Amino acid sequence: MAGLSMPLFAQTASTLAPFPTEQDQPRKTTPALPAVDAGGLVPRLAEPKSSRNDDSQPTFVSADKMTGIGEQEIQLEGHGEVRRGGSVVKGDRLIYNQDRDEATAHGNVRLSRDGALFVGPQARYRVDASEGTMQTPNYYFQQTGGSGRADRIDFLDADHASVQNATYTTCTPDNADWYFRASRLDFDTGRQVGTGYNGSLHFFGVPILAAPVFSFPLSDERRSGVLAPVFGFGSRNGIDLTVPYYFNLAPNRDLTLYPRLMSRRGAQLGAEFRYLGNDYSGQWRGEFLPNDRQLDRDRWSYSIQHQHNLLPGMQAYVNLNRVSDARYPDDMGRTLSMASQRQYTQEGGVRYNIGDDWAVLARVQKFQVLPPSQPSYEREPQLNVRYTKYDLGGFDISVESDYTRFTKPLDLNLLRSPEGERMFIQPSISYPIVRAGWFVTPKATFNAASYRLDHMPVGAPRDITRTVPTFSIDSGMTFERDAPVVSRLFGRNFIQTLEPRLFYVYTPFREQSQIPLFDTAESDFGMGQIFSENPFTGYDRIADNNKVTVGVTTRLIEAETGIERFRGTIAQRVDLNGQRVSIAGTAVPSDQKYSDLLLGATVQLFRNYYFDTGIQYNREIERVIRSNIALAWKPGPRQVVNVGYRYRRGTTVLDNNALEQFELSGQWPITQRLYGIGRVNYDMNQRTMTDTLAGFEYDADCWVGRVAYQRYRNTAGSSTSQIFAQIEFKGFSKIGNNPIDVIKLNVPGYQPVPARQVTPSILDQYE
Repeated sequence: MAGLSMPLFAQTASTLAPFPTEQDQPRKTTPALPAVDAGGLVPRLAEPKSSRNDDSQPTFVSADKMTGIGEQEIQLEGHGEVRRGGSVVKGDRLIYNQDRDEATAHGNVRLSRDGALFVGPQARYRVDASEGTMQTPNYYFQQTGGSGRADRIDFLDADHASVQNATYTTCTPDNADWYFRASRLDFDTGRQVGTGYNGSLHFFGVPILAAPVFSFPLSDERRSGVLAPVFGFGSRNGIDLTVPYYFNLAPNRDLTLYPRLMSRRGAQLGAEFRYLGNDYSGQWRGEFLPNDRQLDRDRWSYSIQHQHNLLPGMQAYVNLNRVSDARYPDDMGRTLSMASQRQYTQEGGVRYNIGDDWAVLARVQKFQVLPPSQPSYEREPQLNVRYTKYDLGGFDISVESDYTRFTKPLDLNLLRSPEGERMFIQPSISYPIVRAGWFVTPKATFNAASYRLDHMPVGAPRDITRTVPTFSIDSGMTFERDAPVVSRLFGRNFIQTLEPRLFYVYTPFREQSQIPLFDTAESDFGMGQIFSENPFTGYDRIADNNKVTVGVTTRLIEAETGIERFRGTIAQRVDLNGQRVSIAGTAVPSDQKYSDLLLGATVQLFRNYYFDTGIQYNREIERVIRSNIALAWKPGPRQVVNVGYRYRRGTTVLDNNALEQFELSGQWPITQRLYGIGRVNYDMNQRTMTDTLAGFEYDADCWVGRVAYQRYRNTAGSSTSQIFAQIEFKGFSKIGNNPIDVIKLNVPGYQPVPARQVTPSILDQYE
């Protein structure tokens, strides 16, 4: 009945490297799939197994008592043993026929080969041919920790065995909560795969899955077949079931099909193809839902990612992502991060790194932006060249040059935005002077930009040039001393540091109100921005500066280990003239001389307690503008409690952007085996829950049960609810909708119950 064959459980690779993002593209592809030969499809030849029997290996016999006829037949009584290479036969009474190279054992028989152990009352085994049979055996596979029992096992050769009326489980014999039962199991230890016929999966004695033919791994290698089903329930899609099928096409290629059935929408088919070569790698993924019953139209999405090493240091790449409609991520996303995605990138280009100094980027970058977000400027094309040289006669030199043509689709109000070309060059030179206990770094930067613009308002210039020099000097000192009071308090020797820092930047004013904002925004005010030359990201605004930033940091460091247990920082910026350049163009110089005061602290002085806070305080109105507080308590494995508070004051009394949220999350053991998991995010202004997660995880040695409920608000203003349920049969497979990624995203410090692990040893095959 070959036509009914259906491998039920497959093993898929988890080591395929994800496609690198733009920020961390490697210079050279690092293969994560198994290595291949020159043809690219044939696996690397496996190392010869020491357990393979051959005529050159001697045969060893031992027993309490030996009798026999010359070199024909030996009778072994009392702890009889026949050993050749990696095959061992033991029994209370054993007869070894040297002519047939056959061992016949009775009483407490143990047969071991290639990391598998078989135990039964009697056996017959030809050592050289690895052939034989054993009645009513129990068996154990070291690589997975799996075991079982059967009516009979037939050893066909060194790699193959067939078992009649067999069971298989990774549970202990006295606690077999789950097991597979099959009329026949075929084991292929060469390919490390088992195949069962007329099998069913039993959980607490109840059959929950059945198939005429199924396969399962005897190791962690990839196998073709049906992956564990994924099912769940959501408020948008109803009952949601996915049954992936995995094709292990080659050591460096695989394909996974994702048939998905949603009771409220219909049947969707998804596919993911991954490949990896010596000079290229990629991942293609697509989803298609014909005639969504909720919207009465076809819906789809695709993602194509490819990178190719053309020359040493030169890499071409493509990153294309698109969805059929604005509601697709809300309706089809399984997680909050997927549902909240509003921008999809379509980009292709070439990167070229010349040594360690030169970096060249040529690309075209477009976006699909979903409402309510506004369209973004697209780069058609961009050519960027950077040169960086450190310690050239003591100087650090950097030069960046860029040409980009910016285009923008019509926004939601059908308004035409300014478009055009921008060219700039920005060289900088600094001379770091670093000595024991202090440093001074003077730096000079020059920005020259030229714009040629289209679709400008009437009367606005179309050709604009701008040149802006910037001078800055960064300096600091470090003082150290013993901290005897803190040392006595905590019973450990501490060193305290005091690190004052002084930063000055000067940039003359240049009129920039006619320049559109292609890629520029105002940076969030914080510790990183307060010590920078320009408060804007991008190159369309260069702020006029005559500012001094003063800050001081103190640390408590364990003298013996060097671990930083406390860090506190306070910083403030003084504007000597008043900044005129704003994100909107040119404004009246601000009369606010002092910036908001920034304070931050990180504390790990108390064992298992972690505290982090950041505060932005306005001295003029005597109000906190922003604050973030996070506290974590981690007393042990899978024990964590997180408390967080976020506050951002609105610019006006009626500002809808005002934010005040309280967050509580954690993982905690309820019993020795049951763990509770949860998270609540409460909006104190709107007096409502924004995100909620509640779940349980149960560890039963050979299986783990997980259930979780999540509800979150998405960008469309509505809420989405999902139920996750999963049973993981350790060392075998998983059934259900995996909640681990969702829990990790919501509960910092969460540790899932570990899968069954078998630690390899050089004595694994010793019997």
